[in-house]
Amino acid sequence: MNIDQAADTSISHASAMLLEKLSPYLNFLLIPPGKRLYIRIDGQPQCYFIRKGWCSLYHHADEVLIGTCSLPGIIGIGGAIPEDAKMYIKTQVESEIAIAAFDDMQAIIENLGLWEDLSKHIARLTNLLYIKNVQLTAPTSYEILRFQLLELIKEPAEIRENIAAANYIQLKTQLSRSTIMKVLAQLKQGGYVKIDNGILKAISHLPLRY
Repeated sequence: MNIDQAADTSISHASAMLLEKLSPYLNFLLIPPGKRLYIRIDGQPQCYFIRKGWCSLYHHADEVLIGTCSLPGIIGIGGAIPEDAKMYIKTQVESEIAIAAFDDMQAIIENLGLWEDLSKHIARLTNLLYIKNVQLTAPTSYEILRFQLLELIKEPAEIRENIAAANYIQLKTQLSRSTIMKVLAQLKQGGYVKIDNGILKAISHLPLRY
């Protein structure tokens, strides 16, 4: 999930190491853009390992964008996603992904003694999900929007250049489009951000309050 900008380097490294150690037991496939990959298949939890590409994570009941999957992307291996969580991964470009049953991966982790790597990976996600929750529960609409702009500018160019700032914010929040467009127009007019054809190009400075 875009979720590693604020993570500790050693924790992020643990995710990379976990993927590296598990890779010999995985079958990576090229998945075309626009493909939906569900967290559960026939009621059974799945693990997804994203080695290359750009994917987004959605709550599919209302198609709310939860976040983008950073690389290395490992989703579902912690077993913390509840059974009724209606979530799916959507590939935005052709991506190199391995899919494995949760139970099979737990057995491999047990056999290889990778519990420490797994715990650090889970700690990384927990930390970043906490940060995301703080961002989405900010007291004002502007503060929520501000957090999302700062997150968008940190996205890889292939993501940032292919989604309008307003769309990115609307997908990830409950803010109305009119509110988003109004604030973005004011920030652009004030010279705080550079937006060309809806694409966020740069941030000069975003005030804490506006």
